[in-house]
Amino acid sequence: MPELHLDCPAGIAGDMFLAAVADLGVDFSHLQAGFARAGVHVEITARDVTDKGISGKRLEVAASDAQPLRHLADLTEIVRALPFSERVRSRSEDAFGRLAEVEAGVHGCALEHVHFHEVGAVDTLVDVVGAFWALETLGVTRVTCSSLPWFSGTVQCAHGLLPLPAPATLALLQGKPVYPTQFEGELITPTGALLLDRMVNEFTLGPSGRLGRCGLGLGNMELPTVNGLRVLLMEGDGPGAERIVVLETNVDHLTGEEIGGVFGVLLDAGALDVLFLPGVMKKNRPGGLLQILCRPGDLERIRDLTFAQTMTLGLRITETTRVVLPRAAAVRPTPWGEVRAKETQIDGQRYSRPEFEALQDLARRTGRSVAQLRYLLGEE
Repeated sequence: MPELHLDCPAGIAGDMFLAAVADLGVDFSHLQAGFARAGVHVEITARDVTDKGISGKRLEVAASDAQPLRHLADLTEIVRALPFSERVRSRSEDAFGRLAEVEAGVHGCALEHVHFHEVGAVDTLVDVVGAFWALETLGVTRVTCSSLPWFSGTVQCAHGLLPLPAPATLALLQGKPVYPTQFEGELITPTGALLLDRMVNEFTLGPSGRLGRCGLGLGNMELPTVNGLRVLLMEGDGPGAERIVVLETNVDHLTGEEIGGVFGVLLDAGALDVLFLPGVMKKNRPGGLLQILCRPGDLERIRDLTFAQTMTLGLRITETTRVVLPRAAAVRPTPWGEVRAKETQIDGQRYSRPEFEALQDLARRTGRSVAQLRYLLGEE
């Protein structure tokens, strides 16, 4: 599956993201028709424009009814009526629910009393639903993003003049990497921050993989640099390829019993695999390399758990790609009855291997060893 990387030197807004994916080639006619079927009549146009001599797309959303949708219930009702996939609808509904939680916290009111004001307008509905619809249209299941530019200034809204980032934006950006800039103006809008919060799987130093198509979505604000969001479509590494994180640390202060306990805790917490390679450490101490594999989304939990369980003072963390053959549970007949097995295919040839626990059970029932059974079943 392709991945999408967001490069945000000038921040992000909902319309900039849709303009960028339009520059990738996404056609919004189906999105527009879907809104019409739900009773929301909008015209969605991505125009070719230039900024500082660089060409890209800029989004325009024209609604026949300019009255904003001010309550979460209004947004939820329309989202549920859209003729899109269940995943697009559920992710959109989740995003608006998250925004309502943030607004309720900012204004100190109950969730059902939240008024969305500017972010409740029809164009924001288009931005949020359109973003998840575009990801599905592109076949993207994973989104990464660069660090985000910090910005200052003020913005006029329904509550008066507020400092930037706006309160809702600030809440949605919590936990995300930022760096200082001299820019004044709203580089990241509440809708843009919402997409980052609900859409991005991981913040990285840059894209990883084979670079495919690129798109540039241009904003309306005048900046000293190009006011654009770049989206990079990264081609997958082939069937079965997935990104994983490798954590490593050298340990010479744990007993064998303690290391065994660490294995169980990490695997129970979602680590994909744990490995210990014995060796000789500094000062000629016996020890070894503890290596943990996990999914990128589990990194923070596995990292903190590794520190707590091992009391190590440092971890090496790298992201890489692994390729996993497709496999399925199977049942393999034997002269002594059926056993559970794993099955896969290589070059069109089907292979199956009995599960070790199944062989152990069969060994107890037949009086043979697991090694003998493997030999008799052709598994040597």
